[in-house]
Amino acid sequence: MLSRVFLFVSIVAGVILAAMLFFTSPAEVGPVGILAFFLMTYVVVLGIMMILVQIFVRFVYKRKKMTWRDYADAAVLAFWPVMVLVFISLGASNIVFSIIGSTISVMLILFLIKKV
Repeated sequence: MLSRVFLFVSIVAGVILAAMLFFTSPAEVGPVGILAFFLMTYVVVLGIMMILVQIFVRFVYKRKKMTWRDYADAAVLAFWPVMVLVFISLGASNIVFSIIGSTISVMLILFLIKKV
């Protein structure tokens, strides 16, 4: 049930994100609009990660329901593309190091979730 709510919110955020991309520019929306863009991107990717983690849990662990750790894993995995986008928008000098740093950060957070 909870994954359906996330899916619905993700679809709504995707529509808002598409409207922002087609009808505005960063200069028009300002800092709050840019924050909303990154937030909507996170929500869309969160919905996608919820579906992927649910499929993974169903086929690998043979469980029908997701635990709180599965939801936490999806939330952390959804933050990875947003983190890479933030590095790119801030003008990181080397994109490879940005991707590697984001990946290491996400892996450390996932490790901490598994240890709790």
